[in-house]
Amino acid sequence: MRQIAALLAVVILSAGSSSSVTAQPVAQALTILPGKSIGPFEIGMPLERARQAMSQYGTVESYEGALGRGFCNPDRGVGVCIFDRWSRLGLETSGTVAFVLTDDARFATVPGGLKVGQTLLEVLKQFGLYTSGQESEVRWDGQGLAIDLRVMEPGLVVQFIGIYAPRTAASR
Repeated sequence: MRQIAALLAVVILSAGSSSSVTAQPVAQALTILPGKSIGPFEIGMPLERARQAMSQYGTVESYEGALGRGFCNPDRGVGVCIFDRWSRLGLETSGTVAFVLTDDARFATVPGGLKVGQTLLEVLKQFGLYTSGQESEVRWDGQGLAIDLRVMEPGLVVQFIGIYAPRTAASR
């Protein structure tokens, strides 16, 4: 469990210096729609357009590694990562967004809905039982939603939220 959390942290963190958020996105742009979007970042949108939109959250850095290929806002707890390849789900859509990941607690499904920092129990109350998972990640494939968990004082807590195109059992 620690290995996956550490690997995902590498995606978000960088060796570079921290930078502050230069613009505050509007509230509508902070909505998570499982299987569709996190804020303005939509599944299927051109990767380059998504990369340009990421600048509203600060620094944008490219990422290519074992987990995937894309771009990230490297400051912890700020912005998103977007990928056109995400290995854990076997996703690859060269040049278009296939997976969006965030550790930014400003993004939520609805006011008071799913966001980073909630417990697994709170997520289960909103989305029901998950359909698949591996190590510290659980997924609702039919909704295109993944969360990565870490152990904290209140229990299992959401560390990252990811979205992708919904999948049926046959397409997994």
